[in-house]
Amino acid sequence: MNQSPKYKVLFISSWYPTRIHEFNGDFVKRHAKAVGLFSDVTCLHVIHDPDLKQRFELIENEEENLHEIIIYFKPFVDLKVMRKWMKLLYYFKGFNSITKKFGKPNIIHANILIPVGFVAWILSVFYRVPFVLTEHWTGFLNDVYSQKPLITKAINNFVARQAKTILPVTENLSLAMQKSGVKNQFTVVPNVVDTSIFKIKEYTNNSTKQILHVSDLNDHHKNITGLLRAIKLLSEIRQDFVLKIIHNQDNQFVFSYAKELKIEKQFVLFLGKKSSAEVAEIMSDSDFLVLFSNYENFPCVIVEAMACGIPVLSTNVGGISEYVDNEKGILIEKGNEQELVKQLNYLMENHKNYKKEKLHTFAVNHFSPEKIGMEYIETYKRIVNA
Repeated sequence: MNQSPKYKVLFISSWYPTRIHEFNGDFVKRHAKAVGLFSDVTCLHVIHDPDLKQRFELIENEEENLHEIIIYFKPFVDLKVMRKWMKLLYYFKGFNSITKKFGKPNIIHANILIPVGFVAWILSVFYRVPFVLTEHWTGFLNDVYSQKPLITKAINNFVARQAKTILPVTENLSLAMQKSGVKNQFTVVPNVVDTSIFKIKEYTNNSTKQILHVSDLNDHHKNITGLLRAIKLLSEIRQDFVLKIIHNQDNQFVFSYAKELKIEKQFVLFLGKKSSAEVAEIMSDSDFLVLFSNYENFPCVIVEAMACGIPVLSTNVGGISEYVDNEKGILIEKGNEQELVKQLNYLMENHKNYKKEKLHTFAVNHFSPEKIGMEYIETYKRIVNA
């Protein structure tokens, strides 16, 4: 590894895995672990817990190279405005606790502008610590941000300008943010994959083709119903396949729709929640990954598929085309179910034409923890040493 200054880095995020939301913002935690290879990282997250018996609970965890402080709180009066102010108060409490135990951070790394960007700015001003902002939110891509009240956009655009730099995960997201009025210096740093877990296996001659989809089953976002309709059409052409769906949330509408199409169990298996290691095992045994999303940034699951050496069939949305070319998979028009059926059928016959080692090497060179962690360290270095 390159020798670099070892900074004290505080990660805060609008989304982060907790007992309330087990998988929310897990990609932020992966970024933090990547930075932790080179610096001392503490993740601080504050979240409202309506079932809490006391006013607040501070939980500390040590995980590999990461120190976590999760603060659960319950306000005296459960009003939205009270929750916001209490959350800010507990971020101050958490910051002071971290400073007392580990020393004052050299830099604050905020993740997802709304709402934690405001917290990062307040902490930055109060404690005189610079902050950077990584952005993942698809709301800049699907017009959610543009429809927010003018005052909300004005405040968040102001906060974004106070960051020392903004680090979106794709160039497409960078352009969308700028189009939305966000002004700053932008440097793209993509998502990360643990290439020690997500790795290749040799091809096996399964008589049943193994297709994989991984998501939260949000139909508006991931177009699960469109994917299921395509699987139904494909099942009328051939029957030598199964679509395995790993999902960290349940969606009864989607489950019922699969039953209605009469494809559940024979052609579609819902596998539920899986750990990262379990996802990697299932993925490396799969022939290819399929996504039929209406909008995206650059999903972590695509990076994981590359690391496992399997090609990707995806809609050409968001920043996916920045990394997926003809050597790594196939991109199709969003919503085009006939084209999806055609390319599913094609990949079932031709997935072995994609070179596993080449895909894995690309993932290591572009998305490994060492690569992404060092990109962030170089950013910190420019800011802290300025």
